[in-house]
Amino acid sequence: MMVPMNVNRFLKRTANLYGTKLAVIDQDMSYTYQEMLARVDRLSRALKGQGIKPGDRVAWLGYNNHPLLEAYFGVVQFGAILVPLNIRLNPDDLVKIFIDCTPSLLVFDSDFEETARRLAAVVPNLKMVEIQIEGSHADYEDYESFLAAAPSSLAVPDHPPLDENAVAEIFYTSGTTGTPKGVGLTHRNLYMNAMQILISADVRDDAVILHTIPLFHVNGWGTPHYITAVGGTHVMLRRFIPDLVLSQIEKHRVTHASLVPTMANFLIQAAQSHSYDLSSLRYEVFGGAPSPSSFVQTTMDTLGGEYVGGYGLSETSPIVSLASIKSTLASNEARVLNRYRGTAGIPAIGVEVGIVDDDDYELPWDGETVGELRVRGDMVMDGYWNKPEETQLAIRHGWFYTGDMAVIDPEGYIHIVDRKKDIIISGGENISSVELEDILFQHPAVFECCVIGVPDPKWGEIPKAVVVLRPNMNADVNEILGFVNQRVASFKALKAIDLALELPKTATGKIQKIVVRKHYGSGWYQG
Repeated sequence: MMVPMNVNRFLKRTANLYGTKLAVIDQDMSYTYQEMLARVDRLSRALKGQGIKPGDRVAWLGYNNHPLLEAYFGVVQFGAILVPLNIRLNPDDLVKIFIDCTPSLLVFDSDFEETARRLAAVVPNLKMVEIQIEGSHADYEDYESFLAAAPSSLAVPDHPPLDENAVAEIFYTSGTTGTPKGVGLTHRNLYMNAMQILISADVRDDAVILHTIPLFHVNGWGTPHYITAVGGTHVMLRRFIPDLVLSQIEKHRVTHASLVPTMANFLIQAAQSHSYDLSSLRYEVFGGAPSPSSFVQTTMDTLGGEYVGGYGLSETSPIVSLASIKSTLASNEARVLNRYRGTAGIPAIGVEVGIVDDDDYELPWDGETVGELRVRGDMVMDGYWNKPEETQLAIRHGWFYTGDMAVIDPEGYIHIVDRKKDIIISGGENISSVELEDILFQHPAVFECCVIGVPDPKWGEIPKAVVVLRPNMNADVNEILGFVNQRVASFKALKAIDLALELPKTATGKIQKIVVRKHYGSGWYQG
């Protein structure tokens, strides 16, 4: 028997088995899984009532809130395509996205009404629905009114005739390097990625997840599916404010969270300043940059729970690997285990990985040889929306080429060295900016940092760091340089450090190296 893979199967199972259990908490409102299913079906009927058909795109511009969570099921279950938009993108990038995907309907939070008006001018006859934020006035049809007017005659079948290989969601990669690329994820991609996470991670029906990562972001969007699949509880968080995050963990007895190291830095600082009961936390997945052993230990000591490094991309739905500790390694001392926890981890079940050189020759898993990481599995995207040439460049020989440089150790743990484009080539030698950032972070005065390559007339490129100091701490630049350079080979030595008040970041707190390069990467060197 072939039953199409569709994430709504997760919701319908959970509504049957856990119907009266709390499904969603969003500020002062909450509802059960039976109520969630009813709202999701009503959203599907409302969209169909507006003439939305299978294959039509529905764009969504808003915070982490219950309407966006509902969209992850209500839009896709009858074949329409959800396009979650990054609220941190500038309007010009959003216009490019609208031109590329030509949505039929836009749902937006009222805080973004000005941007929505501009987008409405891009697509003729665009339908608009506004999610009213408290204290605002909706100038377009309000989301709750939109649901209430859903035609009851347009029933949603229990098993809609969907093609599991059809695109269900489109996520746009960052537009900072040119036109944003739309990653087309199929129903099968989403279903299989959720199953892979459930098999590979510690997620049970008592899970309470705080959505710290925006659901439009690579580290955030898999969670609606796998938490719903097991009957866990979703706690929505509209903005990342450290003390608010910690108070929500305490109030709702949160067990799971996804973070990046920068977010954890702020949480650690807040937790050390105020007293919170964080004893419920048991599983925190960290994406973004690799983490040094000392940071892993500090995080677990302060926030509690298990630190689990992870790795994924928009193109892989997103999870590729998780840094769970294998039972064969569990007897090692904490320092060794923390080194494993801070890596990208081992491939999730059903995922294959390898590293290759520029000629596509497979490289050994020896923990030393660096190559481009490539992956394959059921979670790899269908392709880039409207970009067949770029799809063919990314998916070759049955593999997806990630663009990340990595080593894989003999235990199978992936260590991301750098983005292929971020490797610093100095005098013909490859220098990993991540390695230097790891050492910088070990300095007690360094709060966050970014290492980039800058032009040099003799060596071609040399490494330079931009550093933000911890609050109320001072440090001499030359002392920090000495701290780093005595720990690396001479050809890797940092040549300069700039101090900054803050570093530019994405919506999830990931440092934007391309922006750092623009502001700090040229015209500095006088030697």
